[in-house]
Amino acid sequence: MSILLAYKRKDTVYMGTDTRVIVNDVKRNELCACNHKIQRLENGILLGASAERLERQTIFAYSDLFTLDKNGELTKKHLVKEVVPKLYKVLQREGLLVEKEGEIPYMRAVLLLAYKDTLFEICAGFTVLRYEDCQALGFASDYAQSTLMNVKETDDVNTQIVKALDIAAKYCQYVGAPYLLIDTKEGEYQLVKGDK
Repeated sequence: MSILLAYKRKDTVYMGTDTRVIVNDVKRNELCACNHKIQRLENGILLGASAERLERQTIFAYSDLFTLDKNGELTKKHLVKEVVPKLYKVLQREGLLVEKEGEIPYMRAVLLLAYKDTLFEICAGFTVLRYEDCQALGFASDYAQSTLMNVKETDDVNTQIVKALDIAAKYCQYVGAPYLLIDTKEGEYQLVKGDK
């Protein structure tokens, strides 16, 4: 799992995540662009995955599933009718759905998608939620969420995202700097040291 943060201000969605990966109790940071927990897709969508590495990499390998609608927009209707069914089939085919008797199959991942000024979450059970302000997912996200909820209009959003990630890192060993920031307007990655 990972931590993902998103904050919407006017016509831009800002996203941030950490670079920490833990394999067999060994902590390390993955700074290679192919391992970023937020991917900038060719169509401009920012796709973040809070998931185990295999599931995250599989989802990113099928990033062409995450399309815009016929009007070039990212809408809840398009996600529900077009994207989610295809994502479900891929994860089922790859053996990455959790299937328990008497329960609806679900994925271990939780996804954040941002495009221009829209922000969506695809939940583990494939429910699609739209956010008009901010969202934090993954490890220690409750600490980060409270920080994001207190961002003032005069605050620099990226500074507040780093602050939220630092607070999450303080309380959770699975979160660690440096942090990766990106937004829907500029579409360029920034690697930020952070305090933790």
